[in-house]
Amino acid sequence: MQPLKVQATGILLFLFIPVVLFLFVRHPEPIWASLIAGVVLMMGHRLLARPYMERVLPVKCAWCNRVPPADGGEVLDLGSIQARCCPGHREPAAKYFTFLDSWRWVLRAGIFIPLLLLLATLTAAAFDLEPPVEEVTAFFKLAVGITVNLAAFGYLFVQPRSPAAVPFPAHNFFLLGVRNLLWVFRLVGIWWIWQGLSHFLA
Repeated sequence: MQPLKVQATGILLFLFIPVVLFLFVRHPEPIWASLIAGVVLMMGHRLLARPYMERVLPVKCAWCNRVPPADGGEVLDLGSIQARCCPGHREPAAKYFTFLDSWRWVLRAGIFIPLLLLLATLTAAAFDLEPPVEEVTAFFKLAVGITVNLAAFGYLFVQPRSPAAVPFPAHNFFLLGVRNLLWVFRLVGIWWIWQGLSHFLA
């Protein structure tokens, strides 16, 4: 596989995620169209991203996203997934997935409960029931921002174990590489925390 093609495809597939989030948190009118488009993109993303992950697992580093020489690197055991890492990158990747596995219920609650609440609220709004869309959207941003920053920093304080299961859709972690994804979590998460707090403190 050509390194440029591998990474460009991963970036393109990752862009599905911010588009879905834009449709959910900005919910441009008509809301019903934004909701349907977001759900369709969210469900359809797996059909493209999962095969991509399976193709690149033996090729690019799960941590830094680079394509190392074919005869170098280490293997990260994630149960049903055997990921490749550059020399020295297996340990931070193992720590991150260990943290995800250990804190899976907290992280799931911090993401999926606000998401389900937001989707239910947007559905009600699509039927002209006048739910508190802006308040629920602010809560979604605040809760998810805190959760992704917990994931982005919490792994620094755990010891890696192998194998560690991946409690979320695994393909999302292999689009940009975990290290790059963590910077997205930190930056967007901090911005969303600020937006959420600003709404409730205004």
